[in-house]
Amino acid sequence: MIKIYDSFSQRLQPLAPNKKQVNMYLCGPTVYNYIHVGNIRGVLVFDVLHRLLIDQNYKINYVHNITDIDDKIIKKAADLKITEQQVTEKYTLAYYEDLEKLNIISPTKLPKVSEYISKIIEFINKLIIKDYAYFTAGDVYFKVNKLKDYGSLAHKNIEDLIPNFRIKNLVAKENNLDFALWKSTTIGISWNSPWGKGRPGWHTECACFVEALFNGQTIDLHGGGVDLKFPHHENERAQFVAVNNKKMSNIWWHNGHVNIANEKMSKSLNNFILVKEFCQQYHPNVLRYLILNRDHQQPIDFNKETIENGLVSTKKYENVLKQWTYQIFINNILCNNNHHSIYYQQIIKNLSNNIDTTNTITLIENMIKKLNEALIKKNFNEEFQEIFYTFTFALKILGFDFKVGNYSEKIKNKIKIWEQLKKEKQYQEADKIRQELKDLNII
Repeated sequence: MIKIYDSFSQRLQPLAPNKKQVNMYLCGPTVYNYIHVGNIRGVLVFDVLHRLLIDQNYKINYVHNITDIDDKIIKKAADLKITEQQVTEKYTLAYYEDLEKLNIISPTKLPKVSEYISKIIEFINKLIIKDYAYFTAGDVYFKVNKLKDYGSLAHKNIEDLIPNFRIKNLVAKENNLDFALWKSTTIGISWNSPWGKGRPGWHTECACFVEALFNGQTIDLHGGGVDLKFPHHENERAQFVAVNNKKMSNIWWHNGHVNIANEKMSKSLNNFILVKEFCQQYHPNVLRYLILNRDHQQPIDFNKETIENGLVSTKKYENVLKQWTYQIFINNILCNNNHHSIYYQQIIKNLSNNIDTTNTITLIENMIKKLNEALIKKNFNEEFQEIFYTFTFALKILGFDFKVGNYSEKIKNKIKIWEQLKKEKQYQEADKIRQELKDLNII
């Protein structure tokens, strides 16, 4: 059974008990710029969970939204003197490219806010009918006081929250904590609605997506960064509960911050690292390693030492993979898949326990020691074959992509010629083939 830590109950909870389908939602990026490594942390952890669910034969409905309506997008378009659509198209495409570089399995749906305006208007209207929202001065607000357990996800009392709202919006709001569902505007893109021209508030989009794409049912898992817990997730949850009179999600999952040299990464501090730049300078596998080699609920620090460790470790993975793949080919070894091995069972146990990727990486390190021992001794018996198969499975389920193996016929012929030249002691010609194979990352 897969168990995930739930921020609401603050304990491990079974994921989709007694059923073989998982409905999950992960908050996505606002596409006004390239994403940074902090944005991708939750996506990478959810990708591992996605892979685990596939391996365990679950049916998966995984929604990951794209926020393409936002004040930041409008400002960016104005600064560049282009349309909001041009901004969002550019950075949405860039986001898809980052997902592909990082070998992330595509979610079931990647809905954009701009495609769901009519659904959002319908959703807001339901809140008004149920007296959970009100229209004033062109805007629609949610009545925070109407929901008895508002603040329970963030474990905050309404009375404690009020002093934190220093900037008081006194324009006819009933309560300073009430948040906008629909905002009237004359700046940037807008749509017609029963309340006049405007655009939706940020907190409404996700609540609407969950209702529309999961048929108003309580989902199994809702995730995002810890900074989204309040107010974003709290406000999403409030709206969904108000409309549907049921929980929004059985499990709320939050990942920790990413720090740069022990300082919280922030665009305002200009200390962020873009995913695309990190992948160009190092490698997507290194980014995946750094994020997965840390408890996902704890902060993670990117610095010279951790990045160097990621480079060394992933290079070690690749070298073992290359050497074993080569030996399997030249020795004509049939490496049988074995899902009953001790290592395989331990991998599944680790990942089923709150997506424990750190201990899974420790297990990979243990397997590498044994696989290197086999290479030194040139011992490729069934025991080591089983370890190698499980090693490749571990890399796959964690999402690493080393592009090693699957030799083409041309490569196979080169290897055969090289082996033959070595046997015949034609070392000069053999060295030429060796260099070709090395350039092709075969050896």
